[in-house]
Amino acid sequence: MHPDLPKLLELQVRDRRLAELDIRTQAIATERASLDALLERGRAEVASMERTLGDVSRRRDEAEQKLATQRTQHERRKQKLEQERNPRVAAQLLADVELGRNILAQEENEWLRMADDVTARTTAANAAKERLASALGEQAGARAELDGRESVLAAEIAVAQDEREHAAAQLDKTLRIRYDRLRKSRTNEILVPVDNGTCTACYTSIPRSRVGKLQADGILIDGCEMCGAIIYLAEAVV
Repeated sequence: MHPDLPKLLELQVRDRRLAELDIRTQAIATERASLDALLERGRAEVASMERTLGDVSRRRDEAEQKLATQRTQHERRKQKLEQERNPRVAAQLLADVELGRNILAQEENEWLRMADDVTARTTAANAAKERLASALGEQAGARAELDGRESVLAAEIAVAQDEREHAAAQLDKTLRIRYDRLRKSRTNEILVPVDNGTCTACYTSIPRSRVGKLQADGILIDGCEMCGAIIYLAEAVV
């Protein structure tokens, strides 16, 4: 049996452990992202409502200033009408007063509509803020639980990385470089067993010219000619 075969298999076990921990890390990140997305939607809703409320409030205030000016002008026209003694001028002033009264009534109705709109939008914005605050409170426990899992996982990863480095250090430098290159380029396992003369990674038959070396060493370091996986005989490590 090739002396590095057990070492390679041990290293692969350590890498498998790190891969499992990475999956758990991604799961935590996904859960946290889901919580963040929910809050982000809530914050976006509040921000949008506050912008709209600000615009509506500004238009209401402008309408209120315009209405105050029109009321002042209307009162001046009424006073002028009361003081006018010329019938013809008084008739024209009366028409102006009536027209002003109608315009003033329309403007007051518009201002009331805007005021009601501001009230409704203020209520809606406050409700959105309450929903956001409620979501923050509801997430507190979930986030604390995620923080705890993340802390435990970080400790496990640190231990697994140390164990992986220790296992890798046992290998010949050239073999370690080859293994690490394969690890970066492959999505599945690097060492795979042979089954009836076939690579179990790509199911390609081992050429007869290489069977002798495989049987002698229990491993083909230079790997499968088709997929590049390092292949070994399972019975060689029993």
